[in-house]
Amino acid sequence: MGKFRAFLDTLNSLTGISARHNRALRDVRDWTATVQRFLAVYNLYGRPAFDSLFKNAGEAKVDLIAIGYKARPLIEKAKNIKGKQVSPLVAALTENAENLRRALSSPSLRYTTARKAIPGFLRSFEELQDALSDIEYL
Repeated sequence: MGKFRAFLDTLNSLTGISARHNRALRDVRDWTATVQRFLAVYNLYGRPAFDSLFKNAGEAKVDLIAIGYKARPLIEKAKNIKGKQVSPLVAALTENAENLRRALSSPSLRYTTARKAIPGFLRSFEELQDALSDIEYL
């Protein structure tokens, strides 16, 4: 089995599969670090406190736009990651970020719709984190 594994590693190296996997994995992990900073800044991770988010809704909307903008090319790039299907998880997190941004856009509905959108955003972030924790660099 050792010779076969060595052959596969050489083949992957020559075809660039390993490089594409590693690059995509690094980019997705960097992006999730950005999402994690967003959650920390607005005090949403763990037991969410909505005061910081609602007080700085304008800044939060800009941050969510940036998260979505950076995620769009990653959805296609994440297909290069071997193992778990990361691309649908990135797409789901992006969609939930857009839902949260839309919820923050309406001042009259902000408190009710954002409270409903935040759990979906957190759930999709945790699912992506769980999937990434099982994937290693090649």
